[in-house]
Amino acid sequence: MSKILVARSADLGFVKVVGRGSFQNSGCLKAFYQQLLKEGVSRFVVDLDACTYLDSTFLGILLGLGLKLKDAGTGLLHILNANPRNLELLKNLGLDRLIVIEGAGGSLRSSNGNGHAGGGNGTPPANLEEVPCPVPTRAEAAPTILEAHENLMQFDPRNVPKFKDVVEFLREDLGQAAKH
Repeated sequence: MSKILVARSADLGFVKVVGRGSFQNSGCLKAFYQQLLKEGVSRFVVDLDACTYLDSTFLGILLGLGLKLKDAGTGLLHILNANPRNLELLKNLGLDRLIVIEGAGGSLRSSNGNGHAGGGNGTPPANLEEVPCPVPTRAEAAPTILEAHENLMQFDPRNVPKFKDVVEFLREDLGQAAKH
């Protein structure tokens, strides 16, 4: 069973993905980070230590957060503990050009490098809570899936051939005109 565990500490939002990061829980991730952005949170850490799989929708929603933080000019998105497969997926889609990514064994560091987030020794916050995340219907998931894949295509032109057909299908399904 997949879960998204979250915590907040001052200006840091912490996300731990347990199991699969997929279209089924990417909307819950987005809702969490949108709320924290409204509250002024500018740094996010995503721990993939217990993540067994990432799909393109989840990655596109993570990219959306990275783009919002970049546009704000003050934010940071840091991914920790990506296993070799997840690290390969992140790099293949170009996310390593925007997001700080560390493989297994990464630790939480403050932006000034002299302190730690979480428990003070590089560990995640102790107050993680599970985000309630009912599995969306196909119709509920479609707008998030479309947004995620548009993010991926707009960020890195190398992703256009990978996701062009998916985006065209979803736009048709949702009755949207093609964006140029």
